[in-house]
Amino acid sequence: MATYPGNARALLFLLGLIGHTRGTSLGGPCSTDNDRLDSASHKFLSDCDETTFCSGAVNATCRPRLCRRDEFPFGFANVTALPTLCQNGTYCPDEGSGCKPLLPAGSPCQMDRDDQCAPPPDWQVLASNQNFNGSLCLRSTCAYANMTLGQPCAIDNVTYVDVGPGGSEQFSNSVARHNCATPRFYCDGAMRACVPTKSLGSSCSADQECQSFNCAPIGVCADPPESPARVGVWQIVLTGLSVVIAMMATVVMLTLVHKRLRLQRYREIREYYEEQMNLRKSLAALHAAAADRCVDEKRRHD
Repeated sequence: MATYPGNARALLFLLGLIGHTRGTSLGGPCSTDNDRLDSASHKFLSDCDETTFCSGAVNATCRPRLCRRDEFPFGFANVTALPTLCQNGTYCPDEGSGCKPLLPAGSPCQMDRDDQCAPPPDWQVLASNQNFNGSLCLRSTCAYANMTLGQPCAIDNVTYVDVGPGGSEQFSNSVARHNCATPRFYCDGAMRACVPTKSLGSSCSADQECQSFNCAPIGVCADPPESPARVGVWQIVLTGLSVVIAMMATVVMLTLVHKRLRLQRYREIREYYEEQMNLRKSLAALHAAAADRCVDEKRRHD
């Protein structure tokens, strides 16, 4: 059975936004007696559409929503007409009927709406990515995620179903939630008691059993996909040595190539000067021979 943190539950909640027909628009008749949850996606549904809420059970009409819980709510085409976001200490119910004060522990709450519950006094210690400031809506009742080792716990299992593109295939995701102090403990399904979460590499069957909240497909606790990669000391040392060796090899190769090119240039210059010296000697010898011949001819005529 798969388990998911709050942001994944929000994505699963959005599965029901596609495929449902729009309800009654502004000013149309409605009744809160027809408020319900979709059997597959568990999305809140009413007689009214996504931009309105039902004002009552009898002789009621659909009115503009007075609040929203999302930055960009579904169904609103005009950004300027968005209802307001609720301030700290209040929440917006699923129907959007207006901001209300946070609910104390034991009060009824809407499904998976942890943000409707007031935090406990020690919420800084209990807060995690699996609750809302240490509180959660468990089995539609506000509770604190404060159960520790050996204490009894409650589990809330919910299955979300989404119909595939073909319309015939279905995809399901099961979400298990509990009131143990996360991420240190999780609720054991057989013992119904809080037990310590497992470290990386330990065998697991669900995400909630792991400290990292990620049970890999091979059945062991692993780092979550969004966690940064851990680089070992030996990897850093090996990478540094590789960089230094590569730089030294580059410098040596460049030095050898430079020396070879300089030696080749030196040989070319020496050959040039030797050729010039030989040419000069040849010219000097030719000039001396011509001078000697002129002297011999002059003596002969004398």
